[in-house]
Formats: sequence, C-alpha cells, structure tokens
Amino acid sequence: MSYFSRRCCRLLLVTIVITAVIFGPLPSPLSDGSASAFSVGEEREVGEKLLAIVRKEFKVIDDPDVVQYINRVGGEILHAAGPQFFDYHFFIVDDKEFNAFAAPSGLIFIHSGLIKTMTSEGELLSVIAHEVGHAASRHIADRIAKSAKVNAGTAALALAGIVLGAGPISEALITGSLAAGTTLNLKFSRQDEEEADRLAYKYLQEMKRDPASMVSMLRKMYRIDRYRRGKVPAYLLTHPEPALRLNYVQDLLLMENESIQYRAEDQFAFQRMKCRVLAISEEPTTLLPAFQQQAADSASTQDQRVMGLYGVSLLKLASADFNAASDSLAKVMAYYPDKTVLTTDLAVIHAEAGRYDQALPLFQQAHTADPNCAYTKYNLARVLWHLGRLSEAARLYEELLAEMPDNADLHYQLGKIAADLGDRAAGYYHLGVYHWYGGNAEMAKRHLHQAIQELPEGRAEKKMARDLLATIDRVEHR
Repeated sequence: MSYFSRRCCRLLLVTIVITAVIFGPLPSPLSDGSASAFSVGEEREVGEKLLAIVRKEFKVIDDPDVVQYINRVGGEILHAAGPQFFDYHFFIVDDKEFNAFAAPSGLIFIHSGLIKTMTSEGELLSVIAHEVGHAASRHIADRIAKSAKVNAGTAALALAGIVLGAGPISEALITGSLAAGTTLNLKFSRQDEEEADRLAYKYLQEMKRDPASMVSMLRKMYRIDRYRRGKVPAYLLTHPEPALRLNYVQDLLLMENESIQYRAEDQFAFQRMKCRVLAISEEPTTLLPAFQQQAADSASTQDQRVMGLYGVSLLKLASADFNAASDSLAKVMAYYPDKTVLTTDLAVIHAEAGRYDQALPLFQQAHTADPNCAYTKYNLARVLWHLGRLSEAARLYEELLAEMPDNADLHYQLGKIAADLGDRAAGYYHLGVYHWYGGNAEMAKRHLHQAIQELPEGRAEKKMARDLLATIDRVEHR
C-alpha cells in the first residue's frame, strides 16, 4: 500500500472513530438552534476525547523546554483574558501544516509548520491570543449547536480534518468520499473571526504587547491562503477571509491611542524555542543547510546569524558530532553571555557524549541560577540517574510533573526509576500513564491493571490508576 493510500485509510479510520466515539451522546441532527444544546460539560467531554485521538495520531512535542515556554506564553494571555470556562492546555503538534486550532474545552493546538513561518514572539502571541478568543467565546460549541443542517456524522468529519490537521489532498478526499454535496457550517463565521481578533487585540494591549504583530501574521496567512485556495475545500479553511481580517486589524491600529507604550520584546527565548521545535520536527538533511546559510548570511542581523549557529549546534548534537556542537554553541554563548539556559545546552552536549563529570557541575550551576527552569531540571535529573543518584533524580522529575502532569516522558522516566528502586507496582502505574499520553490505550490499560493488582490499598498511585482507567473507559465507550 502506498504512503498516500495508508494516509487516506488512517484518516478515514480516525473519522469513523470520532463519529462513533465523540458524537455518540449528542443529538443528531443538531437542530436545536441554540448554543445551550451543546453544554460546557459536553464540550469538556468532546475535548477530552479529541485530545486522546490527537495524541494517538500525531506526535505532541513533550520536550519540557518547549512545553514550559508555550505554557508561559499561553499563561500570559490567559491572565489578560481573565476567568474562563475551562482549564486551558497548549500543545505544539509535530506536523508541517500551516495550522492552529482552538478545539473544544480550551485545547489550543499549534502546528510546527506554523511556527516555522513565524519571525517573532509577537506573532506567536497573536496566534494564541486569537485562538483563546475563539475558545473563550465558545465559537465551536456555537457552530455545532446552530448548524441545523449538520448532523453528528458530518460535524465529526469536518472536525477530523480541522483538529487533526490533515493534509489538503487527504482532506479533500475524505470530504469528497463521505460528505459529497453536503454544506458544512462548522468553519468560523466572519463575525466569529472578528470577535476573536478583537479579543486578541485587547489581550495584547493588556499585556503591553504591540498588536501590530497581528498584521504581520495575517499577511502570511493571506499569502498562504491564496496558495491553498482551490486545493482545500473552502469549509476546511477554518479561519476565513484573512484579507478582511487584515483590513479590520489595520483599522484598529489606525484608531489606536498614540500615547500607548508597548514593551520591547526580547526575541531570544522565542528564537531558541523555534530552533528547538524545528530540530524536532524537520528533516535534518534540509534543516542543517538552512541553519548554516542563516549563520553565514551577511544580509541577516547579528541575532539571526547567531541563532543560525544555535540551530547548527542542535543538529550537530543530534548526529553525535559533539565537538562541532560545542564549537557552534561556544559562539552563541559568547554573544549571549547572560543567558543561563545556554549553560544547560552546553551541559547537555557533555551528557550526551557520556561526560557526566563535566555535565553535572554545569547543570548544578544553571539550576542554582534559575531553579525554575524545566529544561535544566529535566536534564540534571537524567544525569543524576546515570550516576545512580535515583532518589535525587526522582525528586526533580516529580517537581516537573507537578507543573506538567500530562507529560508522557516524565512518567516514563519515573517508571524507570521506580523499577530500579524495586517499586515495580509504581513503575507499572507510571508506564501506564506514559502509554496513555503517548496514544497507546491498550498498553496503558494493561500496565494500569497490573499496577492496581500489585499496589496496596492506601497508595496514592492505586487511586490514580483507577481514576485513569475510568477516564479511558469514558473516552472509549461514551
């Protein structure tokens, strides 16, 4: 079977799963005509099930460094937005699509292909703020509830393409084969988009961030929209008419009070995060020349050239060329002598080379300078584990888990440590959670049942294992 055929079959299967599992308890057709037909509780349940499917079908980037950054940026926006219906969760999906989507119940997905096009933190903020605007206004629930001509099956079909970020050809194939001649009304309306843009503009102002970044991002969206138009069915382009949105935001900027002062942006954290996302999601054979060209481009700014060197260091490390990785990173550290996180980057190179005696003091130095850095904690814990200091490593992983409770890799690491310490039952629990967040429900259930069998009554892990099994059952069968 060709890749194209496998991709189509996979997406057809996903569509069937969503139709049968997610929308089973909802009325069909959805003809109530009021938003109350889709309650906050139902939206939360749909979001839970959608997230399980996304985790199964795609790689969600769980790197603690990237997760902490995107949570911080998202948290700033939520602080400006005020109280919400849901606890929001922000995810970067390893997928080349130019896409971001606010799924039911405050789930915000940003695809790596979209981050690749961004040049500033302001652009990232503008995208997330817009998606938070949709979620805060419950536009998705409103679209479903008011779509009198859309039954549960066709609604699920559209959401499969939108949330799962299917490629244009596959989206068109699914739509043609399963919903030919049906007009779907699940895309955001012009009014929805205007409201989300207005809220995003307000959030950015509250944060003292320049809303002009919305314009630069919308221009990119307009160019890509023109390219994609005709290749993707119009109703799967979930953010319609970027040209109108661009004009609207530009009008807001013209009417803005000139006395407003916005804070200057330090682009280091964003550019470093972008390099790390690309190193995880892009093909190294094409990405390395791109970073090398960026590092050597005399037309680029010095900051851009140095971040090109940072990207080169990441890719050299990935290919186990430790000397080249260290040489490139040394130039970055010379340019940014006050960025503590680069000390952690250097320590990671030593650790990957097996030089734990050199890595440990660097990690400890970075951890003392910034005790809250998830990237430092995570990699310090890895070195401590290699050195046999298991209890110290477990403590750091548990601290990180309190901040990132749904991070699959943290549960994997704690499962290994529990097994090494002879606590096999706790190991089963953490490996069960790891498999659930990694998208493998069958392996998750197997490990969780084993944990319940072996854990004594009164252990916290036993109750958590039972609770998670109940969640899995709810996701799979309701």
